[in-house]
Amino acid sequence: MTLPVYLCEDNALFARDLMDKLPRLGGLRFCGHAACAEDALADPGLEQADVLLLDLEMPGGGGLWCIDQLVSRERFPEVLVLTSTEADDVVFQAIQKGAAGYLLKGSPLRKIISAVQDVAEGGCVIDSRLAARFWNLFLSARGRQGQTYDLTPEEVDLLNLLARGLSNPELGSAMGRRRTNIKKMLARIYRKMNVASRVEAVRLAMQAGLVEL
Repeated sequence: MTLPVYLCEDNALFARDLMDKLPRLGGLRFCGHAACAEDALADPGLEQADVLLLDLEMPGGGGLWCIDQLVSRERFPEVLVLTSTEADDVVFQAIQKGAAGYLLKGSPLRKIISAVQDVAEGGCVIDSRLAARFWNLFLSARGRQGQTYDLTPEEVDLLNLLARGLSNPELGSAMGRRRTNIKKMLARIYRKMNVASRVEAVRLAMQAGLVEL
């Protein structure tokens, strides 16, 4: 079964390239495309999508405004930002507003597919070129040192890799584990830390001094 994806991107050449190549690599299909946030939000095709691939720099309200509008709806797709903007405050705002992932244009196509699959399953992917700067924004509020959450050394290793922006397949490769085993490990970590997402888990681990960038 293929994953339905909606694309909001104003660069016609880039959009056409993605819509042509990503489905051929497998695992997903496009259920719509718009060149601005306003058109995407008004398109019934968006309601069919599990993931929205969203540019931030577009005519009209733009990507951050689009996320604000989406999260106020009863049902909305997971948002994976795919943009050229590297500014720390913009990355932080996008995730804080509700985006499940942030990739830079120029990412390999298979990396984009992997990220789409991860966010569709409830994960969070931060481009590895931005990850250290993104997580550093949380360091101003460090928590109690020495808090371990009863995590095993392997689980701490996994959190350190998460902070580098690795997707589930990349985590599996780095740790010599299958993708399904990574998902089970993440679920176990979430239970121990009483959190619901990668962002929360890495943030608490950083504040406790378990994760170092």
